[in-house]
Amino acid sequence: MSAILSSSNSSGGGSSAGTSSDVVSGPSAVRRMVGLLEIPRSRLLAAVLAAVATLASSFALAALAAWLVTTAWTMPNVLDLTVAVVGVRALGISRGVFRWLDRMLTHDVALRGVVSLRTNLYSALARRRGDALSRVRRGDLLARLGDDAQELGDLVIRAIVPGLVAVVMTVVVVLTIAPLSLPAALCMLLALVLAGVLAPLAAHRAARLTEAAVVETRSELTASGLGVLDDATALRVQGRLDERMEELARAQSDHDAAIDRAALPSALAAASVPAVMILAVLGSVLAAGGAWLHGGAGAGAIGMLVLLPLSSFEAVTALPAAASQLARTRAAAARLEDAVGPDAPAPGPDATGGTDGTAVAAPGGAGTAGRPTALHLSAHGLAAGYGQDAVRVHDLDLDLAPGERIAVTGGSGTGKTTLVQTLAGLLEPVAGIVRLGGDALGALSEDTVRTQMIALLEDAHVFATTVHENLRVARGDVSAKECAAALRAVGLDDWVDTLPRGLDTMLGPDGTTISGGERRRLLLARAVVRAAPITLLDEPTEHLDAARGDDLLRRLLDPADGSLLPVGASALVVTHRVEAIPAGTTVLRILPGGGHELVRAEPRTDEHGSTP
Repeated sequence: MSAILSSSNSSGGGSSAGTSSDVVSGPSAVRRMVGLLEIPRSRLLAAVLAAVATLASSFALAALAAWLVTTAWTMPNVLDLTVAVVGVRALGISRGVFRWLDRMLTHDVALRGVVSLRTNLYSALARRRGDALSRVRRGDLLARLGDDAQELGDLVIRAIVPGLVAVVMTVVVVLTIAPLSLPAALCMLLALVLAGVLAPLAAHRAARLTEAAVVETRSELTASGLGVLDDATALRVQGRLDERMEELARAQSDHDAAIDRAALPSALAAASVPAVMILAVLGSVLAAGGAWLHGGAGAGAIGMLVLLPLSSFEAVTALPAAASQLARTRAAAARLEDAVGPDAPAPGPDATGGTDGTAVAAPGGAGTAGRPTALHLSAHGLAAGYGQDAVRVHDLDLDLAPGERIAVTGGSGTGKTTLVQTLAGLLEPVAGIVRLGGDALGALSEDTVRTQMIALLEDAHVFATTVHENLRVARGDVSAKECAAALRAVGLDDWVDTLPRGLDTMLGPDGTTISGGERRRLLLARAVVRAAPITLLDEPTEHLDAARGDDLLRRLLDPADGSLLPVGASALVVTHRVEAIPAGTTVLRILPGGGHELVRAEPRTDEHGSTP
């Protein structure tokens, strides 16, 4: 996957494979995704200790205040209350300090974890084999890497830390009350168990039944919204924009309804905690009454027994919400695991030995004396498509020999892009086989594929970074001089000269700050700097004027012209400019219905019948 410089399937097409309804979530997915957070135990322990200190301060403040109020009622010597008064002030201040520290440490752990998670997810996606990722709609993938990854971070804040704190505070509360009254301590333990175990279990079970719907509708909403944004102009021209906006509104309504359904179980479980608190208070009052009647406790102890239950449930109150968060996280983790693959290698240096995101660079660089010789890229009995019911190209035999250039033509929707994706290994063949150098493409290592091949699809991504960095995507060691030469070769040197910072000028997300023609030539420049032995290009001259586009197409398809691709390199170029294909070039025509034919391009003639 990392060898192919193209985005996943566009938001408007392909399959939404791997939606939450198709994914079986489980603890293994959660454990694996939490492992990708790479949270240091020391940082997590510090966050837990800060949270425990916060609630312990609140609990101690309540206990000391209860003792102070009831003891003061007996009118003791005022000096006997001085220490307690100072203690109340100190605990009131410390609670705020520890709360700030708790929030800072907990969110620091969560945010660092999300950064590590997304880094590891991108690395795993880059190493994933097969076509599962290509079948995921771009909006769905965005939802997974965005919202679903954030759910893992929320797990730390809303579930892991609160859960550990609740266990510690339960022990603290019971051990504090036990010396005052053992029956009250047993009653409190029972109430805390009911509030801290049964209520979260009920919330988790109920939330699991509804949260999958929330995740699925959120994915559909994101995919629909991104589809409208990406294709708004084309949809307006086709008269389908209003229809798609209505679909988007329905997706939003379904998502809102799913959120409401998911919130109800959590609300019911949260309401059960105050109900249990009433039982705990009643038990403590009865125990305090018995101790007072038998004269076994002073006023201060009685006050603590009566008032402490009100402040003993702060930790377990968060557990139903934590259980609901765990249910959301399980669904999100399963979707993330479905995206990266359950058998993807563990995080670590990529196959080229780098860790800075430049894994797509061919070993040894491109355009060097050590550039490998092109291998045969062939297809035998190939059926290409997004499944048995969506085959676009049938029974294709094709041989792209070393140094050969082939043009692919055909009407819109006939399967040209699908064919390129299949030859590049982004899509598994529905039938037949693709071979590289005589070996099945799927059986080769990533190193072999990325050394031999680069594919630039029609929707390849332009990153929100500098022009230079956008070319480094294709080859990590490319110099500024080589970038300038590649841009000059594709006719972008004048454009670069107008940029405020030249190659260091920042581009907008997905090329929104450049024209369509500039975007296509920038993508083509990636192929130039990479200079791979085999280059697969999907409509590289789209959005260019006829003269400039025809010139680029000729230089791509003429094996003797090394101004764009090296002499001896193989290339397969999808184009709709049939009249610009150089004479003698092998042309693969994709016909409606999945048929095809191989022909040779005829010499062009002008209106006078002469060859230009």
